[in-house]
Amino acid sequence: MIHVVAPLLNEEGGVLRFLEDLRGRLEGLGCAARLIAVDDGSTDATAEICRRASSPSLPIEVVSHPRNLGPGAAFRTGFLRVLEEGQADDLILTLEGDGTSDLAILPRMLRRAREEGDQIVLASCYLYGGGIRGTHLHRVGLSHLANGLMKKALGLSGLSTLSSFYRLYTLQAVRRMHERWGENFIRSRGFECQVEILYRAAQLRLPISEVPMVLDNSRRVGGSKMRILRTSLAYLRLSVLALTGGL
Repeated sequence: MIHVVAPLLNEEGGVLRFLEDLRGRLEGLGCAARLIAVDDGSTDATAEICRRASSPSLPIEVVSHPRNLGPGAAFRTGFLRVLEEGQADDLILTLEGDGTSDLAILPRMLRRAREEGDQIVLASCYLYGGGIRGTHLHRVGLSHLANGLMKKALGLSGLSTLSSFYRLYTLQAVRRMHERWGENFIRSRGFECQVEILYRAAQLRLPISEVPMVLDNSRRVGGSKMRILRTSLAYLRLSVLALTGGL
């Protein structure tokens, strides 16, 4: 079983296409799957669209936050929901709910987890063969800079990307992090939560690999939810906590 966890915030313009693409890809792979759509305080029809789109081939459970709590809380909610019902050999797929994740690389990610023993597989736009489309150059530059600084600060220099939502986890990997740190294995509220998760995984020496991906931001309906200054400060705070033993 693949448990898909997707945080959603005011995605009514593109969420139906995202759901149709995801359903088609999983059906083509013959994968038994379900989607946990974490509606993180949307004020539009995102949650209702997801409920109506549920089907036998891709059951959709909508878990709603009463207000926007941030990606960290959304992923924590989704992971905890999976841990309630998941089986030992299940997988957890996390990805953006805005349709920018390249689902064509999913078979390769599945092989890494099922056949090669990797417990976390990252989709990386910075790995050779990957790339970014439809993004302003200053955002790409800042992203490279943030990745470089965080890798130095957290000792994750072997990885090319730290912040992508698009990942595949074994359920056992998430369970081990939860057993070690409880719900605090994700304490961050913002986009930096993805870096925090990798830091936890590295502390447990979980096998991590990467697959190249082209991130196509032109598929997004509406602007990015990430605020550059806020996220940059959050990365800095995370680095300080890690270096001082407070993470």
